[in-house]
Amino acid sequence: MKYLFRENNNKAKVNKVLNLYRTLLNRTNNNSRSILLIVPNSITKVNYERLLNIEISEELNITTYISFIKREIIKFWPLITEKCSEIRNEVICPIFIPSSLSEYIIINKVNELRNANGYFQDITGTNRSIANNINNNINKAALALIDFKTIGEKIYLSKKNRDNIMRFSYTHMDETIEYYINTLLENAMIDNSIAIYLYNNYLMNDKRYIQYLSEKFNYIIIDSLESCSNAEVDFINLLSDYTLDTYIYFNEIKDYSVFNNIDMEYIYENIIDNIKNNSDINRERFNINLSDIFLLPTEVKLNESSQLYSEMIDELINKIIELVNNGVSLKDIAIISPVNNTILDYQIKNVLNRNKISIFNTKKNNKIIDYPYSNALVVAACIFYEYEDYIKEEEYITFIETLLDVNRIQAYKIYRNKKYHDGYKEIEKYIISKRKENLKISEFLIKFYIDRMLNLKDGIANVDVCKNIIYESESFIENIKLLNINPKKEEKIFIEVLKNTINDYYRVSDILDLKESESIILTTPYSYISYDINRPIQIWVDIGSNAWNMKIEKDISNLIVLRKSFKEKQIYTNEIEEYYKKYYLYNMIYNLLINAKQVYAYKSEYTVNGYIQESILYSILLKLVSKGEV
Repeated sequence: MKYLFRENNNKAKVNKVLNLYRTLLNRTNNNSRSILLIVPNSITKVNYERLLNIEISEELNITTYISFIKREIIKFWPLITEKCSEIRNEVICPIFIPSSLSEYIIINKVNELRNANGYFQDITGTNRSIANNINNNINKAALALIDFKTIGEKIYLSKKNRDNIMRFSYTHMDETIEYYINTLLENAMIDNSIAIYLYNNYLMNDKRYIQYLSEKFNYIIIDSLESCSNAEVDFINLLSDYTLDTYIYFNEIKDYSVFNNIDMEYIYENIIDNIKNNSDINRERFNINLSDIFLLPTEVKLNESSQLYSEMIDELINKIIELVNNGVSLKDIAIISPVNNTILDYQIKNVLNRNKISIFNTKKNNKIIDYPYSNALVVAACIFYEYEDYIKEEEYITFIETLLDVNRIQAYKIYRNKKYHDGYKEIEKYIISKRKENLKISEFLIKFYIDRMLNLKDGIANVDVCKNIIYESESFIENIKLLNINPKKEEKIFIEVLKNTINDYYRVSDILDLKESESIILTTPYSYISYDINRPIQIWVDIGSNAWNMKIEKDISNLIVLRKSFKEKQIYTNEIEEYYKKYYLYNMIYNLLINAKQVYAYKSEYTVNGYIQESILYSILLKLVSKGEV
């Protein structure tokens, strides 16, 4: 039987799930393998594992949907290859490619088609931005169970001005998508989107696999139905037919971002409306409106005294220092900015650090090579492969500064005379000597780090970020060799991708630890909500910016259209756009305010680029402030 529980308080929900899990463990004599707990992200998974702290049990099946299906695809790969004719490469196990390679394949194809065939002529965007839109469309279509072959057509047919625009770019997009999917499948390579496609089209339709599933699990717990894609909804319905009980937790107000691409209509139609004999469930849709926001007890204070963006940053920094000096704990404060802004991050960190106030940014904007130690590895690799023309002057100087432990001025002087500097010549000699050892790039990077960098003053502290580069190099180069899609040397391609694409990231455990650390958190509204951060004092930055409520429809992308619930050939009108923008803005505001005691909102008259700005969020906050309370 399915049981659905509405729970809008995350802390209460977590406690209920933990109690239920322990009850089911007792019922199954600690057979944790028979209990499947599906969570929305890795942070939630690690949090449950920490909180359960079970001494005696079998394997814990606490997993995200995508992690679960990836494991199943590896285990049941022969069942897939038996039926999927697109897979030509006969291998025992599929190859899961890194996102950097996925992005490169599409960018490379877009670049080739634009230059050789004049594709995407009416799209004003870089190859990278077009490729990112295409990649995003593939991912969202997979989650929504939309046929990859129909993506371009669906978006084109939704255009209100479709009779006045060229159809070619949408056909070109479909051609690029077909090339990408076929290229990977032929070589038995898989990304997340293809994993979803294979699992739903082959394993979920295989009687042998269904028999296996029916014998494996007795109970399913769904931590967050509101975060489930259409693919997950179908998986829940299928597996529920073979389990004793399915327990589903649902927070109806947590549909806060269009970029999550959650199809609430599909969730209601396929799960909520079909649950019988459950008196706890109200099947009416609950939409947040302004009156719900007004009823929240949060105190909102608006500061719109600044003309310039930099003045606004100064104002909010002064407020933070004032709060801290008045005894407010750092772990009670969150700074929330609509997008990750390097200027904001740099200014705030510099001033607060000078005042001995610790701040932690939940999102790393840096390319992985922006770190001095990562840069040192990249420069060393360029010298090793004789790609010195890839090294910029400032990268050389940072390399010398790091390896020789000198200041910037000294490093510049050494760079100007590097042929005559003994320290630099010794490093270069070491790198050149390794060429004769016939090392793979990953092997060279490991040797160089251990021999020349590990004992530097920050060598141990930078091990993780450098391990990321080494892992990416091995995975990327091995896979791109198999694809044979570019005549360039694989190592040269990897260095290009590393310099332009691969970003740094936090480990899941870092986010969990730092949520509770004695630091102010700098984050975006979406990260704040999805990470379940709870800070009573919030500083909202740049509330005049429309980045708080971004445009949904783009030239070759529309996340609303790529939903099962969006009718075929329906026109995506301005009214639909405004409805969804308002819907997601209200939900986002409500989710931010629900546990906040005070919000200090800051606005500048001009944007960081010098344009006058005003947003819907600003209008809403004016109404909240005029009431005297929320």
